[in-house]
This record gives sequence, structure tokens and C-alpha cells, in this order.
Amino acid sequence: MNSSTALVDVTSSKYQVGQVWKYKNRPNEDKSTVTVVKVELQHSKAVVVHVAVSKVKLHAEEPNAENEISHMPFSEDALDSSVTELLDVVVDLPDFEEGYETWKESFMRGEAGFFSVSVAQAVDFIDRTINSCE
Repeated sequence: MNSSTALVDVTSSKYQVGQVWKYKNRPNEDKSTVTVVKVELQHSKAVVVHVAVSKVKLHAEEPNAENEISHMPFSEDALDSSVTELLDVVVDLPDFEEGYETWKESFMRGEAGFFSVSVAQAVDFIDRTINSCE
């Protein structure tokens, strides 16, 4: 497939840019939310919903550890199994572009995909990955 058509913005998904959702979060992260930052059709097949996850407690040993994951790509099904309530629709999106561009470059080389597990499971994976690098 032509790489220029590998990813196409779509508006036909129930997930729309700017939506802020409550989700089935990890323990002690009751205020954590996901914000939809981009929605794309991948290779004319699967819809990929890109989100920023706020107010997560990454267990890094640094006292000022980041509490936001700026970019995470998910399947629609994974979000369907995770989100519980639409809280808001915002115009000002979190800064996700750098993470998205890094993901997109890897995706175009066939080295990246998207999460098909729940948001909580994906956040847990990121948390464990960060901590294993320390």
C-alpha cells in the first residue's frame, strides 16, 4: 500500500478529537482521564484513536515524575472496553505532536502499532517499561 495513504484522518468514529473520557483506571488514579488527540484510519482497515492520558501515577523514583502520557494509540475496541463516561469536549489539546510524530515514523517503517488492551493495562505497561530503564 502507498505509505501516503497508510494513515488518513477520519471523523466517522464515535471518538472525536477533543473528547475527554473517564476510563476504568488503575488503583489510586481515580482522577485520570484520556483526551482524544487524533483519530485515523490505518491502511483503510482499522481506526486508531490517539489519546493523551492525564493524572497517572508513574512509579518512577524521581519526586517530580511526569503525570501525563502525551501519546498512546489504541484500537477503537480497546477504548470501548475502557471508557466509562464522556466528561467534556475541549479545544485546547495536550501537547501530543512530538510523541505522535515519533510513533508515525516508526509505524511507517512497520515498527509500531497500537494498543489492543485496556487503557489501564497499557498505562501499566508504560509504567513498568519506564521503571525497568532506571
